[in-house]
Amino acid sequence: MHILYLLFSLICFLEVVVLILHYRKGNTHRGFIWWYGSVFLLSLYFLFIFFNSVYDLGASFYLIKNLLVTTSSLLVYIGMLHFFDKRPQWRNLAIFYVAYLIISIFLYITKISASLDILTSLFIAVISTITGRLVFTNVVLNIDRFRKVFSVTFFIFAVLFLALGIIFLVTPFTTPSIQTLVEPFVSIILFIVATHWTVGFIVFTNQRVENNSDEAKGKYYLMFNTIPDALLITRLNDGYIVEVNEGFISLSGYSRAEAEGKTVLDIHLWFDPSERQKFVTLLTGHGSIENMEFRFRRKNGKTLIGMLSAKTFDLNGVLHILSSVHDITARKKMEEKLRENQEKYRFLTENSADVIWSINNSYRIDYISAADERLRGYKPEEVIGQPIWSFFKREGTKLVREKIEHHRQKEQVGNNMNVTRFELQQRCKDGTWIWIEICAAPHYNNKGELVGFHGINRDITDRKRRFDELYHQATIDDLTRIPNRRHFMYLAEKEMKSAKRYHRPISIIVVDFDNLKKINDTYGHLAGDRALSVFAKIVQQIIREVDILGRFGGDEFLILLPETDENQAYHVMERINQVLASSPIFYQDSSFSISISSGIASIENWTDTLEDLLVRADEALYEAKEKGGIKISTNRNSKG
Repeated sequence: MHILYLLFSLICFLEVVVLILHYRKGNTHRGFIWWYGSVFLLSLYFLFIFFNSVYDLGASFYLIKNLLVTTSSLLVYIGMLHFFDKRPQWRNLAIFYVAYLIISIFLYITKISASLDILTSLFIAVISTITGRLVFTNVVLNIDRFRKVFSVTFFIFAVLFLALGIIFLVTPFTTPSIQTLVEPFVSIILFIVATHWTVGFIVFTNQRVENNSDEAKGKYYLMFNTIPDALLITRLNDGYIVEVNEGFISLSGYSRAEAEGKTVLDIHLWFDPSERQKFVTLLTGHGSIENMEFRFRRKNGKTLIGMLSAKTFDLNGVLHILSSVHDITARKKMEEKLRENQEKYRFLTENSADVIWSINNSYRIDYISAADERLRGYKPEEVIGQPIWSFFKREGTKLVREKIEHHRQKEQVGNNMNVTRFELQQRCKDGTWIWIEICAAPHYNNKGELVGFHGINRDITDRKRRFDELYHQATIDDLTRIPNRRHFMYLAEKEMKSAKRYHRPISIIVVDFDNLKKINDTYGHLAGDRALSVFAKIVQQIIREVDILGRFGGDEFLILLPETDENQAYHVMERINQVLASSPIFYQDSSFSISISSGIASIENWTDTLEDLLVRADEALYEAKEKGGIKISTNRNSKG
């Protein structure tokens, strides 16, 4: 039997060698080193039993052989955790293993070898159970059946060692007949399991490598076919087309069937075949080229100007080329058109009423037309070479930088000819500021490199002024210089939506003069107008900046108080009444005071509308008027 132990040891050692060779070949994954460590310990286990059968190693034999087999099973479990990308609970494993070591050493010292075998059997049963559960509950693609069988092996292994533990518990292991029967049985089980482990480890790692390879291939095809530029793989020596992407199909007009399997000369892809020879020579000398301009021919015969980047690589021992072509035909046509119209451009720039300019990559002015002197007073030599930022306000500088960044983002996706329009203020030589409309576009050189921007400035100061006047007339009451009814309602609706969205209080006050008719009748309508404008100024000085005062019509005003409940609104009106009472209005040789009544309404539930608040505030105002005026009335109670 001892020869069988030596044979088992040699075979396990050969399995370790196989695993190591498998590891060095590259068919591996995390956890592999733990696996062949476990099989190596089993090889030592069989070798140790062999030496004991020949030389009788004494009582230490039981302790060492048990430590070898338990450590081996623990290494398998740790390797499986790493393989399935699980984090080992090192603290718990250390406590479990150290506890086993301490108890084992204690049993060895007290010479209770039968209990040591029971402890080892139970340890292996527990480790095998949790290893089997780990394998069973984690998926490895395409080997689901093998994974389940492999996990069942661990469960069987656990059951066998649990049974051995029970046998050791009920039967004195020191009996020679029992020892002679059980030890070979355990050794055969361990040998079978070790072999099964080796096969399982290799199958698992091979399948994981295959899965990773399939995933990498899928990512490659996804990236290859979603890049908008034309990509193609060709042989270096003859231009044989191996593969093209969707960008190539879209750009050239050839389908895959028409391109793949043919050479670039067969489909007349190069406008001038001699340019391909130049391309190959450069590529052979440097290994790669970037952003070189070549002419190509589409399927329909039209010329395509492309920016070509390429790199050589080895495919099955043959040099191939990965090429990327970016279409710059439209840009080249535009540049050619600009060159053809250079004289016309110069004539227009010198005689245009608008300012025509160009700047470089450093955002300094390279050219500016004579119209700028007529518009801002600067001679060309005073402006050329200056940074553009020196003529803008802070907010103008921020806007221009945002436009430049927006252009860079567009350029990255191939849209490098976009024109942008915006308005800002620009400084004149005399220190004044004018409003200009800027129309700007990027400028590229013959190589397609961005060298600056050019554009047109148009004076829109009068247009802005007229617009501001129209806006003022449409939104501001001429007499009181506060929002008119329409503009107040627009602002109030926005505040109402915000209050309802964030569940914040909001109040509205309707104010009506009690004595405007008396003022008009006694002092004249100009005195009444003065009373209305003075009232608006006093209220604006009392309320906050976030509050809104508007003239609703005649002698009726509205005050909107965001984040203000009914009681707070009431105190605001008390303050206004106090100031009005102590602020007589002087008109010519006379003076008079303003008396008002007001109604307050606050939001009561989140379904209230602005119209609901106005109705309730108006009802409160009516109640105040009914009580003789000079009153503050709320929607809930009247207060005087």
